[in-house]
This record gives sequence, structure tokens and C-alpha cells, in this order.
Amino acid sequence: MTSIIKNRNLIFFAFFLIISLIGTTLKAQTDGWIELINGKDFTGWRASENQGTWTLVDGMFQNIGKRSHLWYEGEHLKDGFKNFEIEVQVKTFKLANSGIYFHTEHQETNWPNKGFEIQVNNSHVGEGDYIEIKRMASLYGTRNVYKSFAKDDKWMTVRARVESNRVQIWCDGMKTVDYIQPEVTAQGVKRLSKGTFCLQGHDILSKSQYRSFKVRRLPDDAKSSIEAPQFGAWYDSLRAMQGRQFGFIDLNPKVKLSATALANYVYATGINASLVKTPTTVSEFSIGKNLPLFFGIKVTSSNLGNLKESNADYVIGESTDLASAKALLKSGKINVWSDKGKVLNAQNANELLGLANQNSVAIEIDNVSQTPSVEVLKIAKAKGLKFTFSGMIPLSAIEKSQYVFEAAKAANLNYKDLYIPKW
Repeated sequence: MTSIIKNRNLIFFAFFLIISLIGTTLKAQTDGWIELINGKDFTGWRASENQGTWTLVDGMFQNIGKRSHLWYEGEHLKDGFKNFEIEVQVKTFKLANSGIYFHTEHQETNWPNKGFEIQVNNSHVGEGDYIEIKRMASLYGTRNVYKSFAKDDKWMTVRARVESNRVQIWCDGMKTVDYIQPEVTAQGVKRLSKGTFCLQGHDILSKSQYRSFKVRRLPDDAKSSIEAPQFGAWYDSLRAMQGRQFGFIDLNPKVKLSATALANYVYATGINASLVKTPTTVSEFSIGKNLPLFFGIKVTSSNLGNLKESNADYVIGESTDLASAKALLKSGKINVWSDKGKVLNAQNANELLGLANQNSVAIEIDNVSQTPSVEVLKIAKAKGLKFTFSGMIPLSAIEKSQYVFEAAKAANLNYKDLYIPKW
């Protein structure tokens, strides 16, 4: 009798185990997620030029070598992906540069012409005369992020949701991009469409690994409920200059916005922003945690002595007259100089810019006060100084004045002339 009971219990256990496994399988099927990396081989993927760049290491896709793109052409592609979510696990190594493309199509050579790229780059610096300033989880060339929020040698999870006219990107839970495509865009601006995915092997110094690439389709007729913001002509200038690598960052916002409001401004405009505090309020940086913001400390000549070590990305010195300007520039404690006293004129330029040059201090170009003059900017550029922008926040400031664009063009500045904290 005991034997019969044991056998019956085993039968019931086996039955419930089978039911449980079936339930798990059904859930995996109904939640819609599909894994495109099988951990065994490159089934479903095809490399373009320099195929040896891609190898399988412990079930992971690894790239190191000359330029090559790994295109998804597997059974789940069908007629392409339009609206979808992806979740990709990737690890980068020092100087790595890679990318996750979507809405693209296979091409055998060169960089992909079609589609959008999610940047995978924590520490790559560029090649030859080219400097790469766009960082991890940027929507490359459309919504650029100029600060590294992730680190090499660690697994990162990059998530993206593409729905109708909206692209959202997260890196380890931090939203870096929330781009709403306008109904009408300038000629030459890429637009969301449909296509496949590909992974980028960038150059012989770049090494990265992909261990998971999950995708979940969303209905092709899915619509975003958010309309694109309406911007003035300045936005076309910004996009055109971004195409020439200009990194637009407001390191000294004109108004006190909450950290969330600053992040929303970044998402809407593509202008990177900073949460700026004084030496005695640096503890408030915590409110910007998990938001794509720079952290800056603003000092004057009178409170410079209160400056202590912190997790700030830079220090900006704000002067009100010639004496305070000289004190800040000579201090060796600031990275950026904001000339509120308007003393940086042709008469004082050589002395003040000389001090800035000696102490590696960048010069702020103020969009609102329209200073310094183009004449002074040309002198500063000739001395090899770097520049930053302010007065690009709030929106009303940039709607009223486009001095930053006009001055940059008139002074013949290029993207290498701009200061990016901790670059």
C-alpha cells in the first residue's frame, strides 16, 4: 500500500511539474519577448565587411577588429520591425565604440546609411583628426548625450522603445533620450521608418560584447499620445550644427529649474543641461540622481574658499567686476569663467584671456547678454581657449536670441573649441 501511495505522489508531482513548465512556456510566448542571440552560433545574423571582427566567445557576440556590422536577418525579421521594444545586454572595454542600429537595412560596406543608432561608447576618443564626443545611450546625431553615465568593463542593459513618432532610450534604468519626431523635418534629417537591427564593430581598438538581444514587437499602428514640441528657426540651426559635431550644453542655466524640469528640457530640445549648486548646497545633487544631467558648482571670488571636494563635473566662476574676474582666473580652482561684469572687452582681453589660458579655464558665451563680442571670441580662439554656452535655458531665452549660433559662426568656432566637462 505504501508503495502505491508513493507512486501516486510521484505521478501527481510529475503532472504538476509538467503543468508548471507548460505555464512558463506559454508565458514566454504570450509576453512577446524574443531572444535573438542563441548563445551557440550566429544563426540569424550576418556580418558585413571584415567578418573576422565578430567572434563567438562563451556564447556572446564579441567584436574587435576593423569596421564590420552584424545584421539581423533571422526568422523573426519578417517584413521588418517598426514599433518595438528592445533590451540589450552589452559590455564595453576601454576605448570601445559600438552601436545598436534600428530601422536599418543590410549594406556590405561602410557605415549604415539608413536608420538610427543607439550609441554604445563610454570612453572612445575618436580616430585620427576626429574626436568622438557622443556618449553611451545617445540617439546618435539626433539626441546626443555628452556625459558618460555608465562604465566600461561592466555589463549594461540598454533598453529602447520605438513607437510611432517617439524614441525612448534607457541605460541601466536611466532614461537618456525621449525624442518626439516632428511632423515635418528639415531636408536631410532622418525619419523613423521600418527595418532590421545591426550591431557595430567600429575599429581595431574597440572591443565590446553582447550576450543578449531581446525584442518585443508593438502593433504597427501603435500611436504615441505625445505631440512633438514646436520650435522656432533656431532648432534647425542647432540640428545643422549638431551634424558638424557641436555639443550644445548649457552649463549655467539662467533660471532655477527643478532637476526633473531640466531633464525634460534635455529630452525635448537635445540641449544638454546642468544642475548647478553653490559650495554649501552640493548635497542637493542627489535630487538629480538617475537623470541625464551634468553637475556644476558656481562660485564667486567671495565664496571660493568654501569650495570642497564633491562629485561635481566642473566649477564655474562668476565675476561681477575686473577684480573678481582676476581673482577667479588666478585661483586655479575653476573650469569655466562667466563674465557677469562684462569686463572681457578688447581693452582687457589679452590680460584676462592670458590668465584663462594659463589656468585652462573655458570662456562662457552668454546667449542672453550676447557676450563676449565676436572680436574677443576670435582673440580667445587664437589663444587656444575653450568655450561653453549659457542662456540656452529656458526656451524663451533661445527663442529671443540666437547669439550662440551667430557668434560661433562669426568667430569660426568648431566642435573641438568647446569644453565638455570630464571629457
